[in-house]
Amino acid sequence: MKKSSVCLLLALGGAVVGAAVAILVTPQSGRELRGKLRTAFNEAQHRMHHGHCECDGEDCECDE
Repeated sequence: MKKSSVCLLLALGGAVVGAAVAILVTPQSGRELRGKLRTAFNEAQHRMHHGHCECDGEDCECDE
């Protein structure tokens, strides 16, 4: 692998670990935490399916 690919993978891994630690140490109820995780998962899933959309308010598939 190229050095830049390794650096990118390490950076993404660090971001995931950092996010997990932040979620685990943030004081909130289980219900609130599950709601936030569900919302974040749904938003990430939507972005993965639709990619980056640049419709600028026009009717397009991104709004669905």
